[in-house]
Amino acid sequence: MSRVTVLGHESRIGEVVSVLQELGTVEVSQFGENLDDEERLDLACPYDPSERVAELDGVLAELEHVIDMMSNHRRVKRDLVQNFTGYRLYMTEEEWAVYVQDGSARAHDLYVRAKAIDDALAQLASSETAILTSLEHLMPWQGLDLPVEEVRSGRHVGLMLGTMDVRRFEAALAEASETAVGLAWELIGADNEKAYLLVAHALSDADAALRALSQAGFAEVRLDQYTGVPGEILARLRGELDDIRKRRSEIAQAMDVLVEERSSAFALYDHFHLERARYAITNRFGGTEHTFMVEGWVQTKDLEEFRTQIRKIADDIVVLDRPPLEDEEAPVELTNKGLAAPFEVITKTMGYPRQGTIDPSPYLGPFFLIFFGLCMTDAVYGLFIAGIALLLMKKTRSRLGDGGFLDLIFMCGIATVFVGALLGGWLGDLPKRLFGLDTAILFDPLENPTTFLILSFAMGVIQLYAGIIIKGYDNVRKGEWLSALYDQGFWLVWLTSLMLTIGGSALGPKGPEIAGIAKWFMIASALGLIATQGRQHRNPIKRIGSGLLSLYNTTGFMSDVISYARLFGLGFTSTVLASVMNDLFLRPAGIPIIGPVLAIVGLAFGHLFNILINIIGSYVHSSRLQYVEFFGQFFEAGGRRFMPFGMSTKYVTVDNSKEA
Repeated sequence: MSRVTVLGHESRIGEVVSVLQELGTVEVSQFGENLDDEERLDLACPYDPSERVAELDGVLAELEHVIDMMSNHRRVKRDLVQNFTGYRLYMTEEEWAVYVQDGSARAHDLYVRAKAIDDALAQLASSETAILTSLEHLMPWQGLDLPVEEVRSGRHVGLMLGTMDVRRFEAALAEASETAVGLAWELIGADNEKAYLLVAHALSDADAALRALSQAGFAEVRLDQYTGVPGEILARLRGELDDIRKRRSEIAQAMDVLVEERSSAFALYDHFHLERARYAITNRFGGTEHTFMVEGWVQTKDLEEFRTQIRKIADDIVVLDRPPLEDEEAPVELTNKGLAAPFEVITKTMGYPRQGTIDPSPYLGPFFLIFFGLCMTDAVYGLFIAGIALLLMKKTRSRLGDGGFLDLIFMCGIATVFVGALLGGWLGDLPKRLFGLDTAILFDPLENPTTFLILSFAMGVIQLYAGIIIKGYDNVRKGEWLSALYDQGFWLVWLTSLMLTIGGSALGPKGPEIAGIAKWFMIASALGLIATQGRQHRNPIKRIGSGLLSLYNTTGFMSDVISYARLFGLGFTSTVLASVMNDLFLRPAGIPIIGPVLAIVGLAFGHLFNILINIIGSYVHSSRLQYVEFFGQFFEAGGRRFMPFGMSTKYVTVDNSKEA
């Protein structure tokens, strides 16, 4: 990683930013991040992008509103894969250029049309709500033959509309009429709770009538906002409601036309998003009244290309570079190629290695593949996994060899084919059940579970040894030869001789002799560890004490080895389940006609179920062995991810272009 600084005249800012974005190889740092606020203010960039950024924020907000409306009206059709990977619109560079031509005018036109539709729908919704409210209000009075504006008091008689409890209104009004002379009423309608009444009373005794009605539970209803007979008003409102529905249908057709321009909205959004990013990044620049300065990080392999592209702008732009200083935290980018590249996915999940330390990706790869295969233990399962990976690559327009997650899954599938073939897993023990074939090359996990467990432990020892050796190599690389000898060399001799001393007698006729020789190596390496593992202490007692305590780390090593039993657990479970599926679904195979069909369908679903429940566990536990046991031997986390400024879009991928 190299630190770069670009200096030039302020008139060249736009061109430099465009090159930075198109190349996508430079992480732009905040200028003067080590300066105090006053010094940074004195060296602020002469260009202020805030006004244009605010304008672009407005355009993006409008386009986002348009896209949301389109999505609410008709969602983007996604296939099964896109439901997990997300939707991307793919287009050629020529299509992209057509879509973004006259971008501001087209974006504004889309927004105006969408806003008009939105406003019309809002107005219709408001009108519909008002009509429905009126319908609900007037429905109980549709039996009233009198125009509502005539329900008022005359010279001698007062008229009122009102409601009462449907269960007792007759008795209550009869009782009220005894105290209110001339009180009369007509039932207009009724429902389960209320009776809707037209009441007349003599104005000469109005106070008594109103008091009697109130005591009877009469609640006046006023329809002053309406004119006409309720039945006629209801018919008119229903007609208006039909008109609203027709109008809404017409607007929906207009919305259908607008949705056809979804691709244009996507392209325009990403176009202005990229433009906004170009303006916003200048907030990280520094400069003087007429000059600008950009600081950042670039991978050393991309430095010359970056310098060449900047020089194409103008000869007066200066590009300076230097290696990182000791106290600088340079970002980290993993740069593996070929077969090692896919394993960066596993490393990045754990975190980036600290700058200058070892990238574990190429070293964990073979172990991860073998572990995944041991967990699945079936060659046909591996073919299925590899096939699914290839299908997903086709769906997502990625290519085999890109170094992504799907490459990793494909490699896991191929590894499972080889491991499964060695262990005789071809849809479990189906060949043996059908044809009597013994397909295991190494051993059958069902018949030799102890061998499988020992193999798992052996893989653990090998990987842990590899981790210790890598740490030793790292120390040598740094010039710390003695640390490599004391901390890794003595430790490897101690562990190896300890295991040979304990188990050497099982190695055959010469086993006891080997164990006897190993014993002396064990004693010598133990003395070496005791003498060196506390070397950071000046006090001899503390030094010897720390050395003695270091031998206790042997239990940690053994614990790590035991963790690899999970390979046996998952692999044995997968094998047993496959055998159970075969036994269960082959039983009805002898039934005429329908039996073979049931067997084939059952076996297909049974083994698919076995794949699904085991593939996640195989991936997770194979990863866990890397993160905890393997990385624990040498990995130094704490690296900061390299995040170059480039073409980052939300919706569109432009084929054969970096704008994707």
